[in-house]
Amino acid sequence: MSREAGLLSEARGFLLALSGLASVVVAVLTIPILFLAVEGAPAISEALRAEALRAVALSLEAGALSATLSTAFGVPLAYILSRLEFRGKGVVEGILDLPLILPHTVAGIAVLLAFSSRSPVGSALTPLGLRVEDSFWGIVLATTFVSAPFAVDFSRRGFDSVDVDLELVARSLGASPTRVFLTVSLPLASRAVATGWLMSMARAVSEVGAVMVVAYHPTVGSVLVLEWLAVKGLRAAAGLSLILLAASLAVLAGLRFLRWFR
Repeated sequence: MSREAGLLSEARGFLLALSGLASVVVAVLTIPILFLAVEGAPAISEALRAEALRAVALSLEAGALSATLSTAFGVPLAYILSRLEFRGKGVVEGILDLPLILPHTVAGIAVLLAFSSRSPVGSALTPLGLRVEDSFWGIVLATTFVSAPFAVDFSRRGFDSVDVDLELVARSLGASPTRVFLTVSLPLASRAVATGWLMSMARAVSEVGAVMVVAYHPTVGSVLVLEWLAVKGLRAAAGLSLILLAASLAVLAGLRFLRWFR
């Protein structure tokens, strides 16, 4: 056997070994989804009841608003983190990472302590109609807390990919910093910003623990799944889970479209 053939055979063996290990991960991710589809399909009619559809619609409505708020306020922060070096930058980055590693119930307790009607901040918001406990705004606030880092992180990646020289050229031609941001930086980073919005919404829709602590009612889809699991059993919960899976697949399709449309 020639040396080249030996190297090729060794490479094939290495790739086969990697494929075997990789297939374990693929199986762990795929098999539960298949079982969910098989077991949940007979209960799909139960999942299409008005109560369940209202809960799923509430999840999507609150998730979309949460993602929009996270993006609207997160994009400026993402641009600052991408372009500036300042004292305390590491602290800000750490604060952004914290919701990603906090247990979900801990996140909910933190939000409730800070913004409930009995807290200094919450007592100022309640007269404005922004009561947090068991309200739509509580759902939005809880999901924004856990999902905002996604909007900031993806937007920052987009701004990092924009050549600073393009901004400098625009500035040299007389454009103001605001105009440069709106007409150069933001358009070039728009796909990353849109990806951040989608990821933020997906995270918001999937949140359970923080929402249950802050606002069990009105009931969102993810919380209703747990309620049905306790009251109606596994199969009924699987049927409702299929509806939420379909919503998640729609978000995934949006992400794939953004990647394809580059």
